[in-house]
Amino acid sequence: MRYTLLLADADGTLFDFHAGEKVALAATLTACGLPVNDEITALYSRVNMSHWKKLERGETTQERLRVERFSDFMLELPTLGVEAPPTDPVTMSACFVRELGKQHIPLPGAKAFLSAVAEKMPVYMVTNGIAVVQRNRFENSELRPYFADLLISEELGHFKPDPFMVLEAMRRAGERDKARVVMLGDSITADIGAAVNAGVDSILFTNGAPAPENCLATYTVPTLSGAAELLLS
Repeated sequence: MRYTLLLADADGTLFDFHAGEKVALAATLTACGLPVNDEITALYSRVNMSHWKKLERGETTQERLRVERFSDFMLELPTLGVEAPPTDPVTMSACFVRELGKQHIPLPGAKAFLSAVAEKMPVYMVTNGIAVVQRNRFENSELRPYFADLLISEELGHFKPDPFMVLEAMRRAGERDKARVVMLGDSITADIGAAVNAGVDSILFTNGAPAPENCLATYTVPTLSGAAELLLS
């Protein structure tokens, strides 16, 4: 095998974050007295994504992101004809974080993928995320036994595409040869960007979508079984 260390992203790569987020958001909206419908869900998703992109660009912090996404969300609710709730953004954020920490839905094939790969090499989780959310999710997940370690951006103070977490995972694993390390993820900007910046190979997981052009990934795979085949051959 070419590789001896796998660094894997979490959400969108091994965990069905969108499914878990939908459940957590519905619980949060209900608790705050807001309706749950596709328009409101789409509004939150758009606002939330804009803040995560700002984080990737170094324009905000994780602490600000937690609350400001809900501040902006509530400011835009009237555009849908919905009155903003009396709940403040800090309270709404805390409710959402608590609910999201309960969600750990794996993507189809994730357990089989990790079971096969973890027998041959250590797997380190490298994730941009809120620490309390990620730790609660992973500690209660059926996938947790397959990870040698868990690196979370909020705890380390660096966020992909910054290469720090990739290099820190290599340090913890005792692997100095970058040619033996590969990063698996679904985000071109965060996961592939971090791999490129760290000087290691990368696998872009598209989950069945067409492979994008000029994404800088070393490999592109539509399925996790395809990623396993690539890693173990």
